[in-house]
Amino acid sequence: MTTVNANARAATFLAVGGLAVAGTLVGQLGATSAATYASDGNGGVTSGLFLALFLVTSSVSATWTPRLAARWGGLRCFAWAQLFVAVSWTMVGVIEASTNSSLAVLLVAAPFLGLLSGLTAVLTPFITRSYIDPHSLSSSLAKRSAVSGVAAMIGAVVGGFLIHATDPGIGILANGLLTIPLALFTFLVQPREIPAPVHSSGHPLRDVLVTLRTSKKVRPLLVLAVVQAIFVAPIMMMIVPILKDLDHAPLPSGAGLVLAGGAAGRLLVPYLVSRLLRKRQELAATLSVYPWLVGCMLAFGATALLPLSDFDLVLWTLIGFGLGATRFTIRPLIMTASTKAGAKGDEMAGLTAVITLGVFVSPVGPLVWGFMIEYLTAPVTLVTFALAGITVTSLLAHQLKSP
Repeated sequence: MTTVNANARAATFLAVGGLAVAGTLVGQLGATSAATYASDGNGGVTSGLFLALFLVTSSVSATWTPRLAARWGGLRCFAWAQLFVAVSWTMVGVIEASTNSSLAVLLVAAPFLGLLSGLTAVLTPFITRSYIDPHSLSSSLAKRSAVSGVAAMIGAVVGGFLIHATDPGIGILANGLLTIPLALFTFLVQPREIPAPVHSSGHPLRDVLVTLRTSKKVRPLLVLAVVQAIFVAPIMMMIVPILKDLDHAPLPSGAGLVLAGGAAGRLLVPYLVSRLLRKRQELAATLSVYPWLVGCMLAFGATALLPLSDFDLVLWTLIGFGLGATRFTIRPLIMTASTKAGAKGDEMAGLTAVITLGVFVSPVGPLVWGFMIEYLTAPVTLVTFALAGITVTSLLAHQLKSP
């Protein structure tokens, strides 16, 4: 590996990571657009099915990531995973763009793509810290979130118009190509600090269950992970079928603009995280953000009841900004809190438990959202999950305050 200036190393990591995030947004748009177009009127159900298959295998690989990292090293596992992400999405994009079997290709590919996603989900926080700021996970993740926000904003807008003008497979292909720089960088450039060795007993699921049983600090974080996975995350994953239900056209470019609004909201994350942590610990800070997040979801649902057809996309993009700012502020706070909640000296135990449970339940979200969008309408779905989210987090906050 090559040793370079620490600041240049961090900046380059943020840049190549930003390209990968831009690719992720374009790939998400491409995959959900392809599923929606191939659905014969059931876009919510088919998009939900693709995402559910993707997320089921993500949960499996997330569970086994500590064992793989203990054997091969976290950095090495991350680098190879990113390389396979680049190759697999590129191959699926080429096949998707050159055949008429859109839905079949996506459903066959989804489990393999999910395996890679679960692996990188667990390792990304630690790899990010090792390249940016070895002394602060929350600071490292906040900086990454801001850069990723710019990249995602550009990727969503450009990707939406590109897919509309060409083919959803082009968006999937772009995800693979834009991940290549990150894979090469992590192979060739040594981080500021090598990630600490990972401890694993060889029984990953048992390790997760032990952490859940023995650490009281992890349990409220698990509740929040479930809320995020089922009530919150699907709103952006399912933005294409949501806009289809609201009769917006063209779908890819409209969805791209809403996702760009969400990406722009991520620019506020470093400021919001820093401000929230001045007077609160991570868990309390997380709970204080939820009312704002729920307010954005309710606002999105309410727009369908108002005569706003002339500028509805502008309003949805502004609401997307609020969703991005709140949702991605919550993410680094939960991750940082979970690294402190595991056994002493084993940061990955708490984080793996939280991510694993979140990913295990995450297939439920897109499936339920898909059926509800299809049969109860998107506004009803948004309002239902917004109210469910604020109810659960309010009860959790009350319980934590009780002696």
